[in-house]
Amino acid sequence: MKLTFLGSSHGVPAADRYCSSLMVEIGESTYLIDAGAPIIDCILRHGKTPMDIKTIFTTHSHGDHINGLHHYIDLVDWYYKEAEIDVFMTNEDVSNAMIHMLEVLRGAPYHADRIRMHIAAPGEVWNDGTLRVTYIPTRHMEPRASYAILLEAEGKRVLVTGDMSWKMMKHDFPTIVAEEELDLVICEMAHFGVPELTPYFETCKAKEMWITHVWPPEKFEDIKALNGKYSYPVYTAHDNDVIEL
Repeated sequence: MKLTFLGSSHGVPAADRYCSSLMVEIGESTYLIDAGAPIIDCILRHGKTPMDIKTIFTTHSHGDHINGLHHYIDLVDWYYKEAEIDVFMTNEDVSNAMIHMLEVLRGAPYHADRIRMHIAAPGEVWNDGTLRVTYIPTRHMEPRASYAILLEAEGKRVLVTGDMSWKMMKHDFPTIVAEEELDLVICEMAHFGVPELTPYFETCKAKEMWITHVWPPEKFEDIKALNGKYSYPVYTAHDNDVIEL
């Protein structure tokens, strides 16, 4: 399993970081988690085309996680005619609005046979024999839906936390990190800092931790200070960083 950070910024892009997006490669199959970055541009620069991308999973419907999605599916709709994509959204109204915009721009129904929109729900949402994906609720957007995502492939288990509650006041860090062995946790740090995460870091059973979606920049030094403190290494994600498991 190979994971590439296409975007690692927080709510707005930075000079050297796009908003959130993660590319997951497993054998010949490629998937995306979140689309805050201009994902069509990003995948082309990484040697991929829309014909290579099987599925896009979104953690929630804030713009810094989905703004690149409309551009992507618009191009699949009218230009990349050989491409097909399954897209998992978290809110039906946002999905419907995106479809409506496609149809307004095209002046015709979008190609629902090739662009298959789904609404995620807690539990397993995808298993194509290569990748199994489980959605775990968080409380970032209550009462609207938001999720962490568990990826399982090639005997590896990766948790992407997505965004969680402000200052962790709703205690929505997925309990799986303390209950089960994980090869990797990719955790956001825009809505809280190291002090709020410390209780979860102390019980985490991951082999490796990467922090993304960091804001403000001062937190980079706080994260660096975590190395050597736990039984697993802690890294800060930047655009184009690659993890191979």
